[in-house]
Amino acid sequence: MIGRRINALARLQRLRPRRGLRTSRITLGQVTLETIRTAESAHRPLSDGVILYLHGGGFFLGGFDTHSHVVVALARQTRLPVVHVEYRQHPDVTVDESVADCLRAYRWLLDQGADPANTIVAGDSAGGFLSFATVLAAQAQGIGTPAGVIGVSPLLELDGERRSGHANFAEDRMGIGLALPMIVECVGPKNSDAYALSPVNGVLTDFPPSLIIAAESEALRCDAERMHEVLTEAGRSSTLKLWPGQLHAFPAFLPFLPESREARDCMVEFIQGCLGTSKRSAPGTADTVTGSGSAKSPSA
Repeated sequence: MIGRRINALARLQRLRPRRGLRTSRITLGQVTLETIRTAESAHRPLSDGVILYLHGGGFFLGGFDTHSHVVVALARQTRLPVVHVEYRQHPDVTVDESVADCLRAYRWLLDQGADPANTIVAGDSAGGFLSFATVLAAQAQGIGTPAGVIGVSPLLELDGERRSGHANFAEDRMGIGLALPMIVECVGPKNSDAYALSPVNGVLTDFPPSLIIAAESEALRCDAERMHEVLTEAGRSSTLKLWPGQLHAFPAFLPFLPESREARDCMVEFIQGCLGTSKRSAPGTADTVTGSGSAKSPSA
């Protein structure tokens, strides 16, 4: 019932004018991809730069309509094509199969001429999990590593043991910490190890630069901080930004807030850095940058 209402409201996104945008869709088996291009990127080859976006929604909600605003904003601000993936979700599949769908989308993108060195994989919430998990799966299979990964309020640890001991677990205003064990029980892998599938437990020695954004008071702050920690320990480039006074995945679900615009600006700056259009963080560094507006470092 809740899912139907959310998706019905999300369809109203399609009523918003999308001037100056070109949209196309293709289907790969049971996976659908939507490519959003601006006039500036309409004729640019994918090898020049592209964003693969994986929407959130707890592995059972969401799609093109719920996240139309964020992919359109990224397409306009970066002037890059954004390929949005509508992967299979619960109850049709478990999370490991959703990862396989996203990996298939990434393979397709490379087959179309995208250069891994000019490709960004991004996602929010469950899509943040899929972003990190897809890159790890690509690396494990010897597929080209993308230039960077963005996770907005990402779920990164399926078992939740560490999260349950975090101060935010029961204080999250959206109740995500309390709901996650039940969600993971439903969507978790049935024939594979949840520990091994969790990105925080992955092989991170060659992981690309990452940007992790989270609300200061949300339950998934624990996952964000843990991922940042393990990336740092592995000598990888990681930037973690926390926003006070915000909710889970606010840049995606509350797109018109000033803080959401600031967070998207951080994403755009990170993308430009990874693609070489601005100064890029050196490998082996871990930055916890205080934003010019509301973002705080983890120590704040």
